Amino acid sequence: MKTKLIFAFSICLMMYGSLSFGQTRTRISQKKSKAKTEKISIWEKLNPEIKFGNIGFYNGFYISSKLDVGYKLSQRFSTGLGTKLFYTQISYIGPDDTYFDYGGFLYARGKITDAIFLQFEYSATKFDSTNFLPKKTVTYPALGIGYYSGAGSKWRFGAELFYIFNGEAQDYNGSPVEYWFGATYNF
Repeated sequence: MKTKLIFAFSICLMMYGSLSFGQTRTRISQKKSKAKTEKISIWEKLNPEIKFGNIGFYNGFYISSKLDVGYKLSQRFSTGLGTKLFYTQISYIGPDDTYFDYGGFLYARGKITDAIFLQFEYSATKFDSTNFLPKKTVTYPALGIGYYSGAGSKWRFGAELFYIFNGEAQDYNGSPVEYWFGATYNF
């Protein structure tokens, strides 16, 4: 009977020791845990991009570039601003005409999946004069869809296609659409 009592007492003592150890361990407070997850660098929320597009060789040479920086509001939504540069060289029998158009834009982007997104842009572009159209600054909205491959990587490469919703901008641009190929960081 004495051995049973000593055995039961030692079992209770071991259980009490393990329970008291569990109660005395320090835990990370929820405030500290939240602070760790909420401290994201501003550089991790920025999304710089460089793109080239609207390339053509018909009766001259056409090329455009687009630089922008976005800010990620969440994993699926971002907004940003950028600049567009258009270069046009038209070939004639005599000297060639060259035009340099430039402007800026604001955008809002929503990811459909990790690789596919929709983007709305509002642009203001200063178009150089041509033989047919006078020098003018045109503002216009555009809606597009894009794809960037390389999920899980900081750098991604892909393409975008935009429809321009302003007839005058379509005339100056020479097309109702803009297409872009490029690279994005931290998409």
